[in-house]
Amino acid sequence: MENDPYVRVRRRELYRNPWLTVEAHEIVHPGGVPGEHVLVVTPPTAAVVVEDRGDLLFARQPRFAARRSVVEIVKGGGHPGESALETAQRELREELGVTARRWSELGRLYEIPSIVAEPVQLFLARDVELGNPEPEDVEDVVVVRLPIGAAIDAALGGAIDDAVTVAAIFRFAAAGGFISAARSMASTRIRARQARS
Repeated sequence: MENDPYVRVRRRELYRNPWLTVEAHEIVHPGGVPGEHVLVVTPPTAAVVVEDRGDLLFARQPRFAARRSVVEIVKGGGHPGESALETAQRELREELGVTARRWSELGRLYEIPSIVAEPVQLFLARDVELGNPEPEDVEDVVVVRLPIGAAIDAALGGAIDDAVTVAAIFRFAAAGGFISAARSMASTRIRARQARS
């Protein structure tokens, strides 16, 4: 791991709730300039791409900052003592009512590397069984099922616009050999736009 380019002088907690903490850090920037930086600290987070018989399953739920419902992969923060895989399995069961017999990793990524401390660990769930969701009281989740090609197209075209979801779809597409199909769809759209111009 690289050395931290920032000098972290001191921190203070600004806010805390059951899901995250907001901290203010007194720092020295890599160029030597002193300053302050806000950091959002979450529990370790896991997210799941769910493949079921040629489709991908998503959660559509209201998101406060977006001021609308957003289609996204299942994701959430871990409970104390949970592994990333256990977090992914629990979140999938709670939000979509899905259990899976086959799990593989799709790597990790940062949602907003400038202000969110924890990366998101991505998983792929296959060979799934559908059951009854067990959402938290504050959650209002609707299951969305899209054919793989339509999901890739939605990520390419912006109909799916959650950053973690878009990145996870493309990780899935690359791992599953669908990336050439995605490139082909994008090329077709570009050629169609050029022809109309």
